[in-house]
Amino acid sequence: MNEPAAAADLAALDDAAIEERLRDFFFENFETLRLDGGHVLSPDALESGLQQVLLYWRKLKDLAGRVTETEVRLTLPGQHTPEGRSFGIEGIVDIVREDNRTTMYDIKTHEADSVRANIEQYAAQLNVYAHIWQNLRGQELHETAIISTVLPPALRQAVSTGQDERARREMERWDPVVPVPFDPGEVAATIADFGRAVDCIENHEFAPPPVEVLKTRRPGQLRTFAATVCVNCDARFSCDSYRAYALKSGTAAERTFRQYFQENISDQDRDDWLVAGISANESRGLNELE
Repeated sequence: MNEPAAAADLAALDDAAIEERLRDFFFENFETLRLDGGHVLSPDALESGLQQVLLYWRKLKDLAGRVTETEVRLTLPGQHTPEGRSFGIEGIVDIVREDNRTTMYDIKTHEADSVRANIEQYAAQLNVYAHIWQNLRGQELHETAIISTVLPPALRQAVSTGQDERARREMERWDPVVPVPFDPGEVAATIADFGRAVDCIENHEFAPPPVEVLKTRRPGQLRTFAATVCVNCDARFSCDSYRAYALKSGTAAERTFRQYFQENISDQDRDDWLVAGISANESRGLNELE
């Protein structure tokens, strides 16, 4: 989807027409992902995703209408790691210019409460973006902020259970925009952290955090480090820390691990079972959409 063109199209529509167009975009994008990578979602998961998009739009449509530059690419080339390797930093932000003030927004798929509770981690990244914007681009900047796209648990539950009045109250409470103060004096330290990470990657130093860290909860989060970070890592099933965490945690992950490692099922039988399940879910999901 051509996003600037799509944004221009949406600006000319009323709210009902915009939401209908967003529905079309949502299912078009899902179909593209399904064809490109075989991603299949159940009807319930699709509906949940659509509701998140629509509620996000309803909450932030006024801000969206004020955005003057979307998906601005910021780059900081020519950096060097402690071991002398060259690297660059790149990010994408949205810009709002109004009333002689410029605000930079970075969109995150993180819970707003978690962002607020760990604001220094997000400030480090935005400090670099602000540095690029002000010093390399020579543009004025007054504020930076994070936009959280994740629905609060209470709102998500109210919507999923059809509690309209509670959903209305939770929508009013929901504040997905988190102001983040930026400090130019911290830019050098953040770039140095990036450099050390690059050296670790290039040196194949991928030591996972200990199991104790996986069990902890970051401030502002209800779920553990493993449930919020490790679950998004493709290498988690080969990770000693994650395997130790899952096999002792009493969670669904434990049952999955034990089933995989202990059941006497051939690889071919397991593959046949997985393919059959995917095909069934795909057919059921497409029938629901039709």
